[in-house]
Amino acid sequence: MTECLRYKKKPRFYVLILLVLLLSVFFSQGAYAASLTLSPNSGFSSIMVVGTDFSTITNITILWNGKTIPTYPAQLIVESGGFTALINVPSQTNPGSYNVTAKGYSGGEKASAFFTVVNMTGPEGPRGLTGPQGLTGEKGDTGEQGPIGETGPKGDQGPAGEMSLLQSILIIFAFILSISSLFLTILTILQIRKKKEP
Repeated sequence: MTECLRYKKKPRFYVLILLVLLLSVFFSQGAYAASLTLSPNSGFSSIMVVGTDFSTITNITILWNGKTIPTYPAQLIVESGGFTALINVPSQTNPGSYNVTAKGYSGGEKASAFFTVVNMTGPEGPRGLTGPQGLTGEKGDTGEQGPIGETGPKGDQGPAGEMSLLQSILIIFAFILSISSLFLTILTILQIRKKKEP
């Protein structure tokens, strides 16, 4: 009878132990819920990163959208469950929301927060006045002669040019010579006929 009672008490004992283990795991995880705070949480330059409730003494890496970025100080060590560091928004970052994560080398702990990069580009201003003309620069070197182009189509014949005085005198002189030669020829013919007559 006594042995039977002992056998019945053992399952309750095991259930109690299991319950204690589950509660210890639950409270241990709740006590070390790592968190990350960004100050400010929006902007375009430097950010203060504050991590709290990290359970282990470990080195911390800061990730910007999953990529490791430099920090100040360069080596971050969790002391008394927390750390503080400075980071800069990576250059060439477009406006929008980005995930900042603090991850420990050991223990697998990490915490994240979001940072909003604001748009610092203002509206386009009015067009300014035209400035004064600058000084004329030095003449550049003459370039190489280009290839000869194709011959173009033949143009229309132009009007006759005006006759010069010398050309007029030459024409008159030639005309007089022609008349003189004709007159001499006629005289010669007449003389030959006279000689032939009886």
